[in-house]
Amino acid sequence: MKSLLISLILLISPLFAHSDTQKAVFDCASDDMRYVGSRIWLIEQSAKELKEKKIPYQFVLTVHSGCTPLMDNESGEETIEMIQKRLKVLVDTYDLKIEACGIALERFGYDAEDLLPYVSTVRNSITRVIELQNSGYAFIPYH
Repeated sequence: MKSLLISLILLISPLFAHSDTQKAVFDCASDDMRYVGSRIWLIEQSAKELKEKKIPYQFVLTVHSGCTPLMDNESGEETIEMIQKRLKVLVDTYDLKIEACGIALERFGYDAEDLLPYVSTVRNSITRVIELQNSGYAFIPYH
């Protein structure tokens, strides 16, 4: 009987485990690049704070709709290029994951070779956000 009780406790204990990892999905859909730039700065400040406090975190930036042109590796637009430089720092220094929506990429006429090299694609950013939220990620919209 004791071994059955111990087995049961070991089996269900992962259900009550608490992760100390701070997880957030930043969902960018805005076409206002000045606004987007200010939000990207805030992601960097948040990651910097958590890193300094030695608090583990996982940040994902999903990109779709009006935000999609940020993924263009040959934008030529000054504000977008400044944001892209900050995104590269976030990827390299703070391990930000950037995921572009395949539906939006198709709609905007982008191919894989048009994208920044540090961007991955997902078929649908909406279903990806749902998946991340159901995995414990806080949802932070930039619309």
